[in-house]
Amino acid sequence: MQPKQVHNWSYSKNSKGYIVVFDKHLLKEPTIEFTNIPYLDLSSIDKKSLKPLFEQLIEEFKYNDSLSEKTIIQGISFLLLKLRRLSNELLQNKGFYSKTTLKFSKLVLDNINKNLSVNDYASKLNLTIDKLNEICKENYGQSPKTIILEKKITEAKRLLYFTDLSVKEIAFRLGFEDSSYFSRIFKQKTNLSPTDFKSV
Repeated sequence: MQPKQVHNWSYSKNSKGYIVVFDKHLLKEPTIEFTNIPYLDLSSIDKKSLKPLFEQLIEEFKYNDSLSEKTIIQGISFLLLKLRRLSNELLQNKGFYSKTTLKFSKLVLDNINKNLSVNDYASKLNLTIDKLNEICKENYGQSPKTIILEKKITEAKRLLYFTDLSVKEIAFRLGFEDSSYFSRIFKQKTNLSPTDFKSV
C-alpha cells in the first residue's frame, strides 16, 4: 500500500487474522528490501509457521519495560524478512508473469498523471496488447484498462481527501481530457460524485 493511499478494510463474518501497524522507517532498514507484491497467497504450512510470530508480538505488547520496544521491533523485522523470503519464492515460481505484472503496476503508478493507453503500456513492456491482457487477467482477474482506471480513481480519492484541488483540476491532473467524463467514471466506481465524496 502506498503512503497516503485511500483505503478501507472490509471483513467477512468468518474473517481470521492479524493486522500489524508500524512506522514506515522500519521498512527502510538495510536488511529489509521488500518487493512490490501487494499480498502473498500463503500455503497452510506457511500460515502455521507465521502464526507464532504474530502471537509472540501480541504477548510482548503486554510488557512495558525497556526491552519491550526493542523486542517488538526485532520481532516485526524478523516477520518482514520471513515474508520477504516467501515473496522471493513466489516470484521464482511464477516467473515472467509475476515480474511483468509488478512492472506494469509500477508503470501505471509512475504515469498516473498521464493519459496513456493500454497500447502505450504494452509498448513500454515490449508486449502485445493481447499478451498484457492475458497476464493481467491471470494475475489480477481484470483487464489492463480496468486496472489503470481503478488506480486513477484511487489517486483521485486521495487528492479529493487530502488537497483543495477542484474536481476539474484533479481530472486534468490524472490525464482526463474531459472533467465530466471523469465525474461519470468516478460515480460509477464509487456510487458518489467527486463533489459528494469530498464533502463526506
